[in-house]
Amino acid sequence: RRNRAVVWEMLTRDQQTDLDQKWQEIQISDLGPEFSWEERGWPSWHDYAPIAQTAKDNNLAMIAGNLPDDLLRPIIANGTDALPSDLAAKLALPDIPDDILARFRVEMAQSHCNALPESMLGGFSLVQFARDASLARAMTDIASADDVDGAFLIAGAMHVRHTLAVPWHISRFDPNLDEQEIAVVSLIEVDDPSDNPAKAPDYAERFGDPADIDFLWFTNDIVRADPCADLAIGQ
Repeated sequence: RRNRAVVWEMLTRDQQTDLDQKWQEIQISDLGPEFSWEERGWPSWHDYAPIAQTAKDNNLAMIAGNLPDDLLRPIIANGTDALPSDLAAKLALPDIPDDILARFRVEMAQSHCNALPESMLGGFSLVQFARDASLARAMTDIASADDVDGAFLIAGAMHVRHTLAVPWHISRFDPNLDEQEIAVVSLIEVDDPSDNPAKAPDYAERFGDPADIDFLWFTNDIVRADPCADLAIGQ
């Protein structure tokens, strides 16, 4: 029964004005297509629409939290100097701690099928770090509004880990916030049945550090093609 805002990784800060307008004007089923949801690479809007509908039914604010797309390449090329001054001040990005950077570099390589030149891993890691900060700032900013009691974040698993992602930045922006006031719920697909099934701690370790998450929400396995298969054939 709390009035919590809903922050989205899939919508970018420069879309907020449009989002505020369309939120009032169009049906939820049309909201995703209005923002070229699937054309921008996100899973089907059909899967996310119930979240938006629940937010609308309960008069919860919808917040576009991610960095604008047109900043990503400049950040990779020029670092944080590419951020507009007002956004740079808002995010107040520190240097990436060495342990976080090491994990990011491994994950950036793996998520790009080990096809990125090593010289680009630092830039891609910085984009990830800045995106996490942007989402965290969106959450803390809206949560400080007089009529808002916190925020939900809808984001991919890499953004929702205590020790290096959005929660890490939330603690930076609001150091007085009790760690128990930040809850990470990670959806994970269940393995095929076997004689030696994985236990909950085994699944948690797949996120890199079991301390990164608070709750596991188990879902059905989804059959999908290997995203690196075509790249491997091409090599």
